[in-house]
Amino acid sequence: MPVAQAKLPLRKGAVGFRVATVQKRLGWLGYSISASSQARQLYGDSTVKAVKAFQAKNWLSATGKVDKKTWRKLEKLAEPVGILPLRCTEKKKSICIDKTTRLLRYVVNGKVAMVTDARFGAPGMETGEGIFSVHEKSFNHVSSRYHTWMPRAMFFNGDEAVHYSPDFASVGYLRGSHGCVGVRDMEKATWLFGQVPVGTRVYVYWS
Repeated sequence: MPVAQAKLPLRKGAVGFRVATVQKRLGWLGYSISASSQARQLYGDSTVKAVKAFQAKNWLSATGKVDKKTWRKLEKLAEPVGILPLRCTEKKKSICIDKTTRLLRYVVNGKVAMVTDARFGAPGMETGEGIFSVHEKSFNHVSSRYHTWMPRAMFFNGDEAVHYSPDFASVGYLRGSHGCVGVRDMEKATWLFGQVPVGTRVYVYWS
């Protein structure tokens, strides 16, 4: 039987409104929580997995338990849940890129259709911020300047592009790009490439 856990730290087996709050915040940040756990407000295996991934991404101890540090970080990065900047929602389709949470959201008719981890330019080669639009697409691009593979590239700010980063999964955020927005997941990058037409708005911002 689940053990009620009214106070922090929250751990596997906890139930209740605090668990539901954690699950909503994690979901907004792109982590997958099982429907049954959400319906029961249960801190199950999918919640543990999501918490560990969130902690690892944000340089917290990946315990899978929500202590005060993890709770505060979730609150800071996820609230207000479900609210996007106006510039992400005023067009029919937008690629909305949040440097604070290091997330890319694809927004269609004001609703998030896909969310994925993103990383940005290294110091001295920072990714530009502001409103842009996709001006060119290249399915299997290779950089003529750096001779690096940039599959599913969608250029939005000169030679800055959204694309799959082959080493993202192995090195995470330890390495930055030359200014591009790197996507961790090839499947999501391919899906996004197929959905986004030239002219789509790209908004890069700090939240």
